[in-house]
Amino acid sequence: MEDSKAREIVDEYETSLEVLKKDLSISIEQALKILYARDVVGSLLRENKKIPTDCLLRVIQLDIDLKKHSHKIIRVIDLDKFRTTLPQADEDWWWRLDSLSPPFDWLWKGLVIGLWTINLGLLVDITTRFLAGVPGVFGAAAIILPSLLTLLQAKNELTQAGQEGFEKLLVKQGVPLSFRGQAKLAPIGLLLIFSYIFWLNLPTVSEFYNSLGQKENREGRVSSAERNYLRAISLNPNNLNAHYNLGLLYEDLQEFDSARKQYQIGIKGNLPEAYNNLARLQIKEQKYSQAIAWLQQGLLHANQQNSSPQIKYSLFKNLGWVRFEQKRYDEARQMLQIAIAIKDKSEITYPGSSHCLLAQVLDRQKLPNAVEQWQRCCQLGSSINPDEDGWLHLAQKQLKRSRKMCIKP
Repeated sequence: MEDSKAREIVDEYETSLEVLKKDLSISIEQALKILYARDVVGSLLRENKKIPTDCLLRVIQLDIDLKKHSHKIIRVIDLDKFRTTLPQADEDWWWRLDSLSPPFDWLWKGLVIGLWTINLGLLVDITTRFLAGVPGVFGAAAIILPSLLTLLQAKNELTQAGQEGFEKLLVKQGVPLSFRGQAKLAPIGLLLIFSYIFWLNLPTVSEFYNSLGQKENREGRVSSAERNYLRAISLNPNNLNAHYNLGLLYEDLQEFDSARKQYQIGIKGNLPEAYNNLARLQIKEQKYSQAIAWLQQGLLHANQQNSSPQIKYSLFKNLGWVRFEQKRYDEARQMLQIAIAIKDKSEITYPGSSHCLLAQVLDRQKLPNAVEQWQRCCQLGSSINPDEDGWLHLAQKQLKRSRKMCIKP
């Protein structure tokens, strides 16, 4: 008789659960019917220890089904209100479906902590790079936006009110208990993706500041240009162009030690123009052997990288210069003639230097055509270039001695 009664109670519990499996949503009455049916099963289990084995196995499976579809009950019933009205035993877990931990809750919590750690690391790295200099409007926005998103997400994850609010949102949206862990992982995952994409694009932002620095330097705003080059380097220490441009700026300011440091960083990245400018500083300091080494390496990398005619012109011109200073005039003439050939085929900045140097080589060798080269030096040279300025003065003296005039084109 008792076995028959037990099976009847379990059958009624199973019947009440069928609506959970069939329908996407249920009514309050259907939800309460399920909970009351489970109350009866609970009383049966507490009062009768000799439940048939098959009934017990059915109850275990039915409880699994109830937990699996618990979100449908939670959506229509505020269980907290019923718990304050109806007395339940501590073991009546079905009246606390809204507080059950999702499956593998420990795993999802561990993943959340891991993602938070990575995200905060990225945020600190981004913020530190922007704050290395005066961040500016764009930099401030770049700091504030990810920080604000992180703070909003932290409120949801790290405060009780935020956790309860997010839990209610999941219930309202009908997220099953088995997917709660993944659902809680999604926002921090999306935030991490946003932060990671932003972090990956720091080199692009760095290049933006480098270009801005070049523009300001051309317009004579040297201090602003320096700040933007430093921002570019802070955002991407491997931005070799920014290091090189900063070196040019320091060289223009006669801060040769600072310029040399930037060029040395450039040559670590095999930047041909950095080799060239570093060699030019060595020539001015009469360190000819080191200058030759830099220029030869610069030419090697320029050929490998198919560098612009301007870079190759400067390298050959400076090779001619250093050979001239070493009194190796034949080699100097050869290098300078190559530079002039490059210049004749391309538009070159400060094209007069090669003619000024070749004129001096021809004078030393007492070869013809020196006057012609002095005239080209005078015509193409620019007093804006510190090197050419001195050579222009020398050209005017030599042309006057030869009773020739400097005629600008």
